[in-house]
Amino acid sequence: MESFFPASVCACASLRRANRAVSHLYDLVLAPVRLKATQYIILQSISHAGEIAHCDLARLFAASEENFSRRLASARAAGWVRMKMGKRYRRVYCLTEEGRRILDIAAPYWERAQERMRSELGEPEWSMLAEFAERVTQSAIRAELAPRRNGRPHQAV
Repeated sequence: MESFFPASVCACASLRRANRAVSHLYDLVLAPVRLKATQYIILQSISHAGEIAHCDLARLFAASEENFSRRLASARAAGWVRMKMGKRYRRVYCLTEEGRRILDIAAPYWERAQERMRSELGEPEWSMLAEFAERVTQSAIRAELAPRRNGRPHQAV
């Protein structure tokens, strides 16, 4: 299918478009287990860490803590995640038995979505994807922290 999306569009629009398309595929493949890709990724990350502080989880995904408050609230309501207060009053999350169970059930579906993307991209691009995405993430973080004004741009006179 030919794309009619302008090639000269900004990085933000291009990456958001790619993200929506990829997320849609993963959401479709995960639909039988009633998980969204974002939920699976969060559960997988908590599982991998064993337990993780709220702020560290948000930092891991280069997202605001407020964004993760909403995501984790739904995971807690579903019974997948448990929160406890850690050192220095930090909220720390770990998976419940139900969270581990749903993650185990969803894993083969996730792998199927991964295989479909790997097949469509081809091995060279698949291998480059994670590295490139990390470079883009770190570049955006550095640009955000750069000592420049984010106010109104100067108008040419």
